[in-house]
Order: sequence, then C-alpha cells, then structure tokens
Amino acid sequence: MKAKSLFFGFLAGSVIAGAAALLSAPAAGKETRYRLRENKDEITELAKELKEQIMAIKTESVYASKIGKEAIQAFISDVKVMIENWKQETQPNITQLTNRIQEIESSVSELEAVAASSPLLNKKTEEKQE
Repeated sequence: MKAKSLFFGFLAGSVIAGAAALLSAPAAGKETRYRLRENKDEITELAKELKEQIMAIKTESVYASKIGKEAIQAFISDVKVMIENWKQETQPNITQLTNRIQEIESSVSELEAVAASSPLLNKKTEEKQE
C-alpha cells in the first residue's frame, strides 16, 4: 500500500513539474504541444519502468521482511531450547547443593545442641557473662 502511494505521489509530482516547466518555457504554444507529443512516449515508458522498479522493490522488501521474521522466530526457538537444556543440565547440581545445605544446617543444629549441653562450654560462657 505504501509503495503504491509513493509511486502515485512521485508520478503526480513528475507530471506537475513537467507541466509547470513546459508552461513556463519561453517557447510558443505550437512548439510546446509538439514537444509534448514527441516526449509523451518517452515519459510513458519512463513511468512504466519506474512502476516496475517500485514493484520489484516492494516484492524484495516483503520477501526480506518475511525472511527476517522467520529468522527471528528461529532464533527465539533456539534460545528457548538452550535455556531448557541448561535448566536440565543444572538441575542435578541444584539438587545436590540443596542436599548439602540441608546437611550443613543439620550439622550446625547438632553442634549447637552439643554446645548447649556441654558443661565445659557452659562454664566458659558463664565466666564471660560475669
């Protein structure tokens, strides 16, 4: 749609500019009409070529847009797969680390219990408080 509007805008501008140039030229009306007839085929041919080029650009841009969209979708899909693989690869490590943390917490709790029931450690604690 934009290419079509651009083409018609360019064509209208060209026609208006050409008419303005011809009308402001210092030639007689007869000579101007003769030039218009002589150049009509050339201008028509140029307009056809311009239209073909614009349509080719439009087609190429649609194709490039489609390819770009497909490439982005493929990239996103690949990233999702890589993230999922990473999660699966790291899950055993996470489980192992969680187990180790629980073991350490359990050991600390046992040490605290031993320390609380130890008469020797209680005696040192009482001496420090005095």
